[in-house]
Amino acid sequence: MIKSNKNILSFLFILVLSIGNLFAQQDEKAQKILDQMSSFYKGLNSFSADINQDAISTSDGKIGDIQMKAIVSGNKYQLQLDGQTIYNDTKTVSRYDQEMEEVTIEEADSDDTDVMSSPAKIYSIYQKNFKYLYIEKDAKGNDVIDLSPDKSLEVNFFKIRMHINPKTHALVKFVIFEKGNLMRYENSITNFKQNVPVSDSEFVFDTSKYPDVEVVDLR
Repeated sequence: MIKSNKNILSFLFILVLSIGNLFAQQDEKAQKILDQMSSFYKGLNSFSADINQDAISTSDGKIGDIQMKAIVSGNKYQLQLDGQTIYNDTKTVSRYDQEMEEVTIEEADSDDTDVMSSPAKIYSIYQKNFKYLYIEKDAKGNDVIDLSPDKSLEVNFFKIRMHINPKTHALVKFVIFEKGNLMRYENSITNFKQNVPVSDSEFVFDTSKYPDVEVVDLR
């Protein structure tokens, strides 16, 4: 009986170790696809794209949408959305509200995990503090991968679902699931253009061009 109990304990110990190693490892198929996606974007000098975001309630369905335009070069970006333009040159972030005629200027946060206010990070966010898992092919043949943030991250979502074109390695859609699973935000990427001509001035708010705008400098 003692020997039998020892065998059971040994089996349970091995089982626990095996399960621990399983969860500690990342999905190799997902990683390969994500690495290809990241390499594709990092190989571009710049790109522009339109992003349509649908806000969908679990109980009420679609409750709103936002049209966005992004210009990205490296980690610099300009994002136009809903009467606002966000400029980020990696040193400062300027948020210009056209209706309020106000611009708020802050220091850029290199650790920001908000993929919607920092579109330049969407293709590399998986590389730190995220687990990822290959799910399936969607109806259009795109690879679907789920990203789950580590508990150490202070974020308002529990999952990002990516749809990646297997031929071009471009991200064509990503869905952000809010904590509590009451809301999700479906972002479809269209009108994608590679290596568009850009200048550094497009990523900085030029106060001289808007003399009547109130400047709130929080740096």
